Amino acid sequence: MKRWIALLLAGFLLPFSAFGQDTGISVSVPEKTLHPWDSILIRFFLPEDGTAELILMDEEGEERFPVVKDYQAVRGQNSLFWNGTYAHQTAPEGIWRLVLRFGALQAETRITIGTPLAQIMENPAPLQLRFTPATTSPYDGMDQTLNYWTLPMNIHDEEAIWQVLTSPITVVDNGKGERAQVILRAEPSAESAGVGSVTCATQGVHVISRGEEWSLVECYSSSFHDSPILNWNALVQGYVPTEYLTEITPSQELGFVIDKLTQRLYVFREGRLFSTLLVSTGLSNPRQPYNETRSGEFLMTSKVGTFSSDNLRCGLAIRFNRGDLLHEVPYTLLGDGSASYSLCEPKLGTKASHGCIRVQRKLTPEGVNMGWIWANLKNNSRTRLLIWEDWQGRQIEIPAEDTPVYYNPRGGQYYHLKETCDMTRAGIRFTSFPYGQLDEKPYSKLKRCAYCAPLLRRAEIEAINAQYAFGGDHDPVLTEARESCPRPLK
Repeated sequence: MKRWIALLLAGFLLPFSAFGQDTGISVSVPEKTLHPWDSILIRFFLPEDGTAELILMDEEGEERFPVVKDYQAVRGQNSLFWNGTYAHQTAPEGIWRLVLRFGALQAETRITIGTPLAQIMENPAPLQLRFTPATTSPYDGMDQTLNYWTLPMNIHDEEAIWQVLTSPITVVDNGKGERAQVILRAEPSAESAGVGSVTCATQGVHVISRGEEWSLVECYSSSFHDSPILNWNALVQGYVPTEYLTEITPSQELGFVIDKLTQRLYVFREGRLFSTLLVSTGLSNPRQPYNETRSGEFLMTSKVGTFSSDNLRCGLAIRFNRGDLLHEVPYTLLGDGSASYSLCEPKLGTKASHGCIRVQRKLTPEGVNMGWIWANLKNNSRTRLLIWEDWQGRQIEIPAEDTPVYYNPRGGQYYHLKETCDMTRAGIRFTSFPYGQLDEKPYSKLKRCAYCAPLLRRAEIEAINAQYAFGGDHDPVLTEARESCPRPLK
C-alpha cells in the first residue's frame, strides 16, 4: 500500500472564480484551530502545472513537520483537505508558518495546530461533533436551510428527516435517461477537467451557486467502473450546465434512510420512523473499488424486477442510481430448483454487496420486508432515498442499560427488538429484560433475531466504534484506490 499522507480526500480542483486569480503564488487556510484527525481545507494558487510541497516551519525557518510532498498541482487554484497528520504522526501543537514551495517560488500563511482530536474525545464536553453528509465540504456551514446536506445524521430526529424526505430535490437531467451521467467540471467550461460523475434524473445535488450558464454543485461522485470520471464515492464540488438542473417534488407518503455505519434501512411513513430492516451495502476490494455504495440522496424510479449477478439471483429490484438498485437479499438456485439464501442472508447487517443494497426478506414486527417495499412503491414513484456516509469518527450509540430487550423464556433461543416478532407464531408475546443484562446468564447465550433487527451487543458496537474511531481508517482499500483519483475513464 502506498504511504498514506492523511489527506481526507484526494486533492480536487475548484474554480478560479471561487477564490480569485493571481499571477503569482499564494496559500490560505480558514481561521480556525486544526485538531489533528479533524480536517481543514488548504487552498493554494500556482502560475503553472507542477510539483508542490507544503510544510510547517517555525519562526527561525526550521522545518518542523511535512504536510504533503510531491503534490501534482495544476495551474490556478488547487485545494486539498489535511487532517493534521503525516505518515500516521500528528503535527505538533502551536502556531506555525504553513509554507508552500513551488520550484524557486514560496508563499506562506499562519496555521494553528491544537490538541489531537482523539485526546479531546476522552472528554468530549469541549467539542461537539456533528456529522452531516457534507461534513468535509469546503462549503459546510454556509447553507442554513434544512436539507439532505445539512441534516445531522441522527435517526431519532424524525421530524427533521421527514421534512427532508418530502421536500423538493434538485437533480441533473440532460434528457438522456436515468442511466446517463454528466461530468462535474473543475471550472465553468466544457473543456475543463472533470472532478466527478453525477447520475441523471435520480441523483440529488446540492446547489452552491447558480449562474446563467453554469452552476456550482456538490454531490458524492457516482463513479461506476464505466463512468466518464473515476472518483470513488468522493464528496466533490464542480460545475454543471445550469439548464440541466431540475427540481422535483418526491413522494409525500414514504421515504427511506440507509445508514452505511449501522447497515440498516429505516422506513419512514406519514412523518415517523415506521420500521427498521437489515441491509448489506457495497464492499470494495482492490480490483473493484467501485463496489462501495455511493452515498447521497436519490429518487427511486424504475422497477427492474429480478436480475442475475454471477450465480446470484436478485429479486424485487428497484433502480435509484444507475447501476445501484435496492433489492431483496440474493439467493442461489439449488439442483431441485428451490432458492437458497444461505450465502447472503447471514451477511445482512454488514457490507457485502457489489454496490446494490440488499434488503432482508423476513418480516419485521411491522410486517415490512423488501416485498412490502416493492408492493408499496409504484413504478417511477419518485420516493426519496437518503444514504448516509460512514465518515471516520462516527460512532454507534450504545443503548442505555435499562433499554428493554425481549425473549421467550420458554426455550427461546433469540433476543428481539419488540414484544412480538414474525419469527414465532402469531399471538406469542415475549418477556422483556434490560439491555444491560444481555451478556449475563441466562441471556448471554441468546442469538440475535434475523427478522426484527434487534440491538447489537455492547461488544459488537464497541468493535465497530473502534474501527471507525478518529485516527483510524475503516476502509484502507478505498483510501488507496482514491489516491489516483479523480481521473478520466481510459
